[in-house]
Amino acid sequence: MTSPAPDLASLYPELGQEGTLQIVLQKAVHQAGYRFDVLPERAPGWKRSGARTDSDSRTTRTHLGIQDRYFLMSFWERGVTMAKGTTTSLNEAATATGVWQSGANLEDLRSACPFVSYGPLAEAHERGTAVETMWTIYRQTTASHVDHDLIESSYAHPRLRALFPFHSHMSLNFSRCTGFPYTHDVPVVTPVDGRYRVTWWKTRSPHGPADIGEADNPRDAVALVAAHLPPGCGPAVAGTANDLDKSDST
Repeated sequence: MTSPAPDLASLYPELGQEGTLQIVLQKAVHQAGYRFDVLPERAPGWKRSGARTDSDSRTTRTHLGIQDRYFLMSFWERGVTMAKGTTTSLNEAATATGVWQSGANLEDLRSACPFVSYGPLAEAHERGTAVETMWTIYRQTTASHVDHDLIESSYAHPRLRALFPFHSHMSLNFSRCTGFPYTHDVPVVTPVDGRYRVTWWKTRSPHGPADIGEADNPRDAVALVAAHLPPGCGPAVAGTANDLDKSDST
């Protein structure tokens, strides 16, 4: 049985019966003194209740709560969620959009909009130390899906230590950029039954991950990854895989 559509107009009188978040947030942003364009979210399901504001490197996304009144916001820069926040005030949402899209740093954003919060990794992205911080997080985590011997062996290799590590399920991945979408041209390591399977990312093969080889221990697996690094693979840079594609094409 299909659930009835939420009555957004009762939670958000600003919308009326036919209005959208994009329309009312655009008006509020302009009233706050900012001249940014507010666009509807791309996904069709968010046409009425989602909006975004984009610039070359920054995006602010806003979505409406459907059970209770709140504006759920996320603040992005170069493919990284830098901060999040929830407010019941349309005017506060408009101010936060304007402040972030105007280029404020994290501290100034939170100072202007106290409902916004962010963590140490976001601060590291802002400082330009995201790679080192991400390695520290993995080396210190107690998460069961992280193979600590594999992390330490990878960290001990200078060329891999310079890349941005991230986990997908049980697999350890390495990216040449620090923002999402990440690059997928560096081999992936997956612990399997006490051994270590090294593969290309699944997009390298229409049938799933393409095997490179297996190793009995993390050190040999890391050596196999290092032997298959792409040409010119240097330290990870700020931005996304799309940014790297654009720079490579020029």
